[in-house]
Amino acid sequence: MMAKELFPDAQEIRKGRIRIEVEPEKVGEIVKKLKDNGYDHFVMLSCIDWINDGQFELVYHMWSYEYREHVMISTRIPRDGGSMVTLRDLFPQIETYEREIHEMFGVDFIGNPRLGEFILEGWPHMPPMRKDFDTEKFVKDFYYKIPEVKEE
Repeated sequence: MMAKELFPDAQEIRKGRIRIEVEPEKVGEIVKKLKDNGYDHFVMLSCIDWINDGQFELVYHMWSYEYREHVMISTRIPRDGGSMVTLRDLFPQIETYEREIHEMFGVDFIGNPRLGEFILEGWPHMPPMRKDFDTEKFVKDFYYKIPEVKEE
C-alpha cells in the first residue's frame, strides 16, 4: 500500500516524494507501519536546527523499491533537552545516524546504548552542528591566533 493510501494527510511534494509530519511519540508507529507495507529500506536520519524556534527537526527517510517512493517522516523536538526513542529495533543501521546526531547536535536517543564518543574524539565543547556553536571563535581559540588588524 502506497504512503498516501496509508496516510491520507501526507503531503505529496512531487511524484515519488511524500512528507509526513507527526508528533515525536508517533514516529515509531509510523515508521513501523511503513516498513510493514513495503517501505523496507531505511535511507537515513537527518537533523535540522531551527534555532529561532528553539527546536530540532528530525527527518526519517525511507524508500520503497516496490512503489519507487521516498517518504520523509518529520518531527520536531525541543533544542534544549530534546530526546527521541531509538528505532534500532526496527532498523539496526539507524544506530549510526542516532550516534552522529547525538554527537553533532546533542539529541538523546532513549534506548540507544552507544551514544558515547563517535566522531569527535575527546571533544569538550558544545555539539558543533548547532547553530549557536561559534565556529570562528573555536578556530581562533584552538587552531591559531588571527592577528588583529590595526587601524591607521
